[in-house]
Amino acid sequence: MPIIGWVIFVGLAVVVMLSSALFGEALYHIGFGCVVGAFICIIIMIVMIWYFNSTATGRRAFKSQESNFNNGIERVVKVYDVNGKLITEYDGKFDITYDDDRILFDDENGKRHIVYYPTGTVTVDEK
Repeated sequence: MPIIGWVIFVGLAVVVMLSSALFGEALYHIGFGCVVGAFICIIIMIVMIWYFNSTATGRRAFKSQESNFNNGIERVVKVYDVNGKLITEYDGKFDITYDDDRILFDDENGKRHIVYYPTGTVTVDEK
């Protein structure tokens, strides 16, 4: 589970445990509230693990975290002209930023590359 998932879980767990302890003490006994709170936290944990392992959004979040912690992902960037002819190719471990008309990345040697693609095609593949 990505770090953001753990942060969300801990925040929810604290809220659930405090509120269940307070409500448990008011209704029955503080031990009962803690047991209910722990059960709810286990359910939340199962749902979050399922979400981050079984959904496309969760897997993308995990992949983004992996890229950030490992200074990028092994990739191949190929730039083609409008006729489909390969202009250049970049190969290495880097992280990519993009917007409407360009792709920006720094290669392993610290060189910055800015590829404008409105007049051609750029493919980015993970190795």
